Amino acid sequence: MKSIQALWACFILVLGLCVYLLFFKGEKIAYVESTRIFQEYKGAKVEREKLEAKGKEFKLKIDTLNFEVREAIIKYDGQSDNNAKQIIQLKQKQLNDYQRSVQESFQSEESAVMAKLAAELNAFLKDYGKRNGYKFIFIANPSGTIAYAADGTNVTDDVLKEINSK
Repeated sequence: MKSIQALWACFILVLGLCVYLLFFKGEKIAYVESTRIFQEYKGAKVEREKLEAKGKEFKLKIDTLNFEVREAIIKYDGQSDNNAKQIIQLKQKQLNDYQRSVQESFQSEESAVMAKLAAELNAFLKDYGKRNGYKFIFIANPSGTIAYAADGTNVTDDVLKEINSK
């Protein structure tokens, strides 16, 4: 019984070796680190800077509206007429509406920028892989999609060097 199990184990080992030799030996496989690509790619840096500038602009407008609300509260504090209360409520509503609108707009724009960058990077990696004879280029992300990779399979530095030179 043990000899049959040993024979099957040898058979499976030989079969696995044959499959490897037939299909994978000599195939180039690599991966890139997604976090580094998005942090160090010049195109991504430019887009991040644009988003940060818009964020600062929106923050200035929100700060101005906050100031107007505080001024209205100080100006009309203690007054009992409905007009004063309506002015304060209107300013607070304008502030809340603007903050919500800005947040939605900013998130939408950020999503569009990320989708554009991902498309650019995917197109580049496809071309890079073809030009350099890779069978696969995997994307490694911080959540651990690649548990192990042999030395020399991380091409992130080469990809960044090439894409940033354009």
